Formats: sequence, C-alpha cells, structure tokens
Amino acid sequence: MKRIFGTLLLAFCANAQAAVDHYVWGGVAYPDETSNQGLPEAIPCITKKAFNGHPMLKCTWLENGRYIAVWDDQRRQDVRYPNQVSGACLRGKCRFENVVAGEWPQDVMFTTSIWYRVGISSDGKPVAYRNDVSRKVSYAEAGSLLYQFYLDIGVPDDQLVSTFDGRYEGGYAAWQAQKGNTQAATQQSAATSAQSEWPEVKEAWCNPRMDDECYIDNKLVPVAELGKWLPAYSQSNVDQLGGYCETYICYDQDDKPLGILMQ
Repeated sequence: MKRIFGTLLLAFCANAQAAVDHYVWGGVAYPDETSNQGLPEAIPCITKKAFNGHPMLKCTWLENGRYIAVWDDQRRQDVRYPNQVSGACLRGKCRFENVVAGEWPQDVMFTTSIWYRVGISSDGKPVAYRNDVSRKVSYAEAGSLLYQFYLDIGVPDDQLVSTFDGRYEGGYAAWQAQKGNTQAATQQSAATSAQSEWPEVKEAWCNPRMDDECYIDNKLVPVAELGKWLPAYSQSNVDQLGGYCETYICYDQDDKPLGILMQ
C-alpha cells in the first residue's frame, strides 16, 4: 500500500510541475501554423548546447516540433512540413538552406519556429520576430508577448510557469525582474522607450572631462538626448556581444557605436 501511495504521489508531483512542451496536451488551442495568424509578434530565444557541444539559439514557442499539412495547388494534395527549422548564423547572417532567416552577430547554430526570423532585441538579446513585424522589442517584451500567447491558447494555469521557464533565458523569475526594470525605465523616459528605430551613427563619443558634452557624427548632442540617436544597452548585453563602454557610449568589437549604457 505504501509503495502504491508513493507512486501516486510521485506521479501527482510530476504532473504538477509538467510543462506543455509538445502537441499532445489536450485543451490547448494550438495555431495550425499554415499562416502566421494567431502567432505572437516576437518570442525570446534561449541559448542551449547543440549536438556537437557548441552553443546554439533556440527560438521556438514550444520545445518540440511537429509536422503541419499545407495544401499544394500544383500537386493537388497536402504536403507535410516541419514547423521548426534549423540553420547557422555566420558573419552576421542566419541562413536555412541558403535562405536568409535573420541576423545575429555571433557564429552559432539556431532553431526557430516557422514564420519567424532570428533578430536582436532593443536591448541586444536574441529574439525571433514574426516575418511581418518591423518594430523592435526588448527581450522582456518578447517574453510578455509569449506569455500572453500561452494565456490565449489555453495553457493550463498550473503549467504556465514551467512552460515559460524553458523558453526564456533565466525563466519566469528573470522575466518578472526584467519586466519590472523595463517598466521603470519606461517611466523615466517615455519618449526614448517608445522609439523603435534609430538613425545610422558612424561616430559617437563623450568628453570624459565634461558633464554634458557628447558628439554624434561630429554634432554636439546633450547627454539627455543620446537616446534619440542610439538604443540603450545594459553592460551585460554589451559584454555578450564582445563590446565595451566608455563614458555613456557603448561600442561593438569593431569600435563602431552600438548604443548608450543603461544607467
């Protein structure tokens, strides 16, 4: 009797901590993926180890994939396609079977859900943008879009967190903390946070001996207005990209302006 009770207890605990990571879960309204309809604008990517031990980006809204049937007019029949594709990012371009599938500055392998392309968030982290989306989002906002998507399709309440944990770097707890930081930054500078596109900047620097003397392409710009010219980056994001920061301005590994350092 004790053995049976223990087995049932283990099964109950495992089910309580289970994540929706494949398509056999009942009661979840998965999009059919024959188009991008119903899919979130952006989803966060996580870093994993590939089969060869090298790092890879996993940018999928569910851990495991499936095949979907799409009607082919020429063949007059349904053709089955995988809903996750894999490729490699080399020299800044991500490709899948010679098709450009996004951009990322590091040489890594990647897997992404169909209808998405690999990209960079407004704070320098890996995200996947739906192929019809042109605006940039922060990593935390991509997490919010994914979480809302889970709510919309009916992921059970007791499996929301565990499902989200596997799709966001640092999991649900990290998203909550970063989401709070993003909201605080938005309150501090609504105009800068609302901006999603910035002009091309070739040169940027600030005089370390002056409190308010910066130059963008040889034009004097107050520190308070740097956000109109360059996006904000955290020090950790700059480090991940192989860059560095000096007096408000951050640069990439080729010494080109990358953004401004978040205060």
